[in-house]
Formats: sequence, structure tokens, C-alpha cells
Amino acid sequence: MQTKKIITLLLLLSCFICFTGCSHNPKNAEERKLSEEFYQNLLMAFNARDYQLVKTGLDEINKAGIADKRTMYLEALIDIIQNMPDKAITKLQDAIALDPEFSEAHNTLGTVYMQQQQFSLAQTEFLRACENPLYLTPEKAYHNLGNLYTRQEKLEQAQGCYLKAIELNHDYFPSHYELSRLYLNSNRLDLAAREIEKAKKIAPEHPGVWLQIGDIEATRGEIDLAVAAYKKVIKLNPGCNFADRASQELDRINKTY
Repeated sequence: MQTKKIITLLLLLSCFICFTGCSHNPKNAEERKLSEEFYQNLLMAFNARDYQLVKTGLDEINKAGIADKRTMYLEALIDIIQNMPDKAITKLQDAIALDPEFSEAHNTLGTVYMQQQQFSLAQTEFLRACENPLYLTPEKAYHNLGNLYTRQEKLEQAQGCYLKAIELNHDYFPSHYELSRLYLNSNRLDLAAREIEKAKKIAPEHPGVWLQIGDIEATRGEIDLAVAAYKKVIKLNPGCNFADRASQELDRINKTY
């Protein structure tokens, strides 16, 4: 029902792409603007995961010759979802060309480069996002930079980035979670436990939290606590990757003890 409403709205709003500047010069793309209402309905369709509908709307925008960094970014997100990273890179670069301070695009471009193992390019993009004082969510860029350093086994730098993300947003779950994993992998169990407790307060039903708790307790030799945590993972989301790992750990414990 929601999707039908979105379709209807998009069809109705297709004629509301507004143009500014001189009407006698319609070929000047720089004088054209996308109506805010049309863009918001594109977002509604995107959030409803109706990507084909979004692409239809984006095609109309491109045909009209409208250059809008937001729609370029939206198109890049769809390319990423549909596993077309090279197209996503092009769209993100186009969006940044329109607005060199578009930090969200820099951050997302960094994640694509990181997935392609182009680490130097990824670092450059993350830093551009981090350094923009107008970026509303810089913790995301610092977190991704931490992930990049973790991949490169630069654990001290990664720790600093996760801590910076948390400093910027005390309730930023991803950095509490990854920082706990970093501490566990370097055998700093008390710190790992402290961070995962903070993550648990933010997202108590996240299966990854309970998997991490199980791993910490198993490393400590607290087998009963580890088993309880692993069973909690499976109960929360049976069949997910976290549950598969928990099942493997339970099998290992059963064979060992």
C-alpha cells in the first residue's frame, strides 16, 4: 500500500521539476533545479527499497539535464546496493565535483575504495570528510577510518579513530562494538568487556553484542557465561551469520569440555 502511494506521488510530481532562470534558455542545466517535494518522494521510494522506481525517477531527472548532488548520491547508493562499485565511484565523484565539501559523498566514496582495497584513496576520502567542520556526522568517517586502519593492522591508529568517533557521539554503537573487538584481539579483556557493555546498553538485542560477550567470556574461561551468551545469539536471530558463529563456538565447547 505504501509503495502504491509512493508511485502515485512520483507520477503526480513528475511535472513538478521546477526550472529557475530564464525560461527561454531551457538547455542551461545549471539553471535547473529539482523540486524538494520530488526529491523527498525519491527518498521515500528508496527507503521502501523500491529501487526500480527510484531509478525511473532518476532517469527523468537526468533526461531533464538537472545536476543535483543529492540525486547523484542517491544513484550511487543504488549502484552500491546492486554491486556496481565502478558506477558508484563515478556518481560520487560527480557529486563531489558539484560540491567539494560534500562530506557524506567523500565518506561513502572512501568505503567503496576500501572494499576495493584501494587503501590510500580510501584514507584520503575519509580524511576529507573528517576534516570538514560542517559535517553533521563526522563520527561515521572516523569510524570508517578506524576500520581501514584495522584492515591494515594499524591497531593504534584504529583505536584512536574509534575513540574519536565515540568522543563525537557517545552513543555511536559501531565504534563501541569495533573497539571491543580490537581490545579482545589484542587480549585486553577488561577493556573489551567495558566497551561491549556500552554497546549493549545502546543495542541490547543486537546478536553481534552477545556473540562478542560470548567470545570474551570464553577467552576468560567463564564457559557457562559464554554458553549462555552464544545461546542468546541464536535465540535473537537464528540463521544469521552471528548465529552460525555462535553455533560453531557451542560445538567447539561441547567437544572440548
